Amino acid sequence: MSLRSRCSTALMLALAVSAVLIVTTAAPVAAHTGLESSQPSDGQVVVEPIASISLTFNRPVEPAGDGFTVSQGLGPQFLPDSLSSTDNRVWRLHFDTPLGNGVYEVSWRVTAEDGHVVEGMFGFTVDVPQAESLTTAPSDSTADSTAGSPDGTAARADAAEELAAETPESDTIQSGPPASVTTLRAGDGTRSAATTTPSSSATSGATAPAESSAASEGNPPRLAPSNSGAAGAERFAEALRIVGLLATLAIVGGLAFASFIVRDEPSERARVQRVLFDSGIALVAAAVAAALTQAVVIEDDWSAVVSVDAITDVLAAPFGIAVGLRVIGGLMVLALACLDAADSSRIRRRAFGLIGAALVIVSYSFDGHTVTEGPRLLHAAANATHVTAAAVWSGGLVLLADLLRRRRRDAGLVGPLMRFSQLASVSLVLAGVAGTVMALLVMDRFADLWSTGWGRLLIAKIALVALAAVIGARNRWVHMPAAAQHVSLQAQPLVQQRLFRAVSTEAAVLVAAGVVTAFLVGASAL
Repeated sequence: MSLRSRCSTALMLALAVSAVLIVTTAAPVAAHTGLESSQPSDGQVVVEPIASISLTFNRPVEPAGDGFTVSQGLGPQFLPDSLSSTDNRVWRLHFDTPLGNGVYEVSWRVTAEDGHVVEGMFGFTVDVPQAESLTTAPSDSTADSTAGSPDGTAARADAAEELAAETPESDTIQSGPPASVTTLRAGDGTRSAATTTPSSSATSGATAPAESSAASEGNPPRLAPSNSGAAGAERFAEALRIVGLLATLAIVGGLAFASFIVRDEPSERARVQRVLFDSGIALVAAAVAAALTQAVVIEDDWSAVVSVDAITDVLAAPFGIAVGLRVIGGLMVLALACLDAADSSRIRRRAFGLIGAALVIVSYSFDGHTVTEGPRLLHAAANATHVTAAAVWSGGLVLLADLLRRRRRDAGLVGPLMRFSQLASVSLVLAGVAGTVMALLVMDRFADLWSTGWGRLLIAKIALVALAAVIGARNRWVHMPAAAQHVSLQAQPLVQQRLFRAVSTEAAVLVAAGVVTAFLVGASAL
């Protein structure tokens, strides 16, 4: 069977598998992690003091950093006196001193199961109506008594006492639990109890409930730390993701290149081992630094980099499993690159490296959208296939460009070129099918492609991969046949130059696609 026939068969098989997967996963997937509802709801006007606020998320979350903060206008933010949750989906904020009249904003910042930090805010208004004074017409006896008094003062006093005695208590107390007006002092941000009389309320246009002893004796709120946060931590985390992903592409692509493309050339395999050594160091260092940076991002404070509790929380999450697998896999690849055993142990050395690479590939099933979106096993399998195929294609292509640069006039390059072309064709098909399945699992609707940051990054990645595929196809069907017609590339320097330029361009485009993928892993699909 010719290469064209094999590629056509592989493409048809991939399309069939893709169709089956689309049909079997057609059930609606859960929405991405976010706030589902709150009580009070956004924009609601509440007519009684608020002693607790409830936030319901569509998936389990953990507070990140300060977690939940409350503020009035431009004043300082303060923390609830306590938090409670039974399932990590519904979180309740409790206040020892109920929130009185005012406009409030609640800011929330949580960590989703996939390690992403999600944040948002909503607002509500507390407007407790002032109890209306009871007014009644004076009785006949009161009028008579007032008329008989020289100035009417004593009679009015007696009437006031009788009116107070006859007035039911329920007519003078507002509905709901008693609470004072809660304000934020501009200086230290502490709350104080205040009482507003009807006359002052009419003047200011605001009303407040009567002062209660429980409210006035309540503890002042806990102020949210007034720091600038972990400035630059998220950018640093993105840089580490880029380093880690490029190192992964180099490791997996390098092992495939050494095993299938230059398997009979010891000098080239030794060069690949040096690439594996450098990539292993980069992967391990990036993984360790990513764990520390994740603690900083979650706590929103650079001091978390030395906090045992913060780092332990990161390692206990799925992201911690990803870090552990990358560290172990990277160390195994480093060991493979350092080994200089006899040829009889080459199989065992290769197996050692392949296990390490497999651990690195599996680690991406515990990082990002694979943790939460769609059927867990299906998404993990698609992700592993996608990472492997993309790494074999892009990582191997970089090594192939380096090989062409160093051996421009070597007639023996035709064989490696043909072998890599076949390997890249299969990798492209597998990466396309697995990537399509992953996109379908993550997207809630087709409009996510242009309405979310994740979707726009995906479009950019698809465009880059499509460009690389076009360049690769031209290499396969134009430049390589021209080179294969000659026994020596030296006879056709122009053909060799075009081939090298095309391979280098394709490699650069795929490296750019890898950088976009690193951003894609951490992008929110909301």
